[in-house]
Amino acid sequence: MSVEATELVLFLENDPSLYRQEQFIFRALARKKDRDTYKRALAPKAFATLTNLAAKKYVREHGSPSDRWNLVFSPIDRRHAALILVNHFEDWYAVDYQSLKRPATRGDES
Repeated sequence: MSVEATELVLFLENDPSLYRQEQFIFRALARKKDRDTYKRALAPKAFATLTNLAAKKYVREHGSPSDRWNLVFSPIDRRHAALILVNHFEDWYAVDYQSLKRPATRGDES
């Protein structure tokens, strides 16, 4: 993955408003996984708007007035950032979401 994609994901996860939107997408995708309608190939589309918003906000806060967000973060970089977020979602779903969903039970003590 590119440095720009990694930078975009780090910015997104450290910005409170963008992070809330990321968590909203995580919960929406988790509901799809629960209903067995989740498709990994379509998951990056769920993060496309969020990566665009993050790129615009990043350039607004850290760029110069002449910088264009779509040139600083190319479509390929934003796509890679979305793929990183899909991996984060799947890790979150496997660990944190499942532990919230299923209460910890004791093993059968027979």
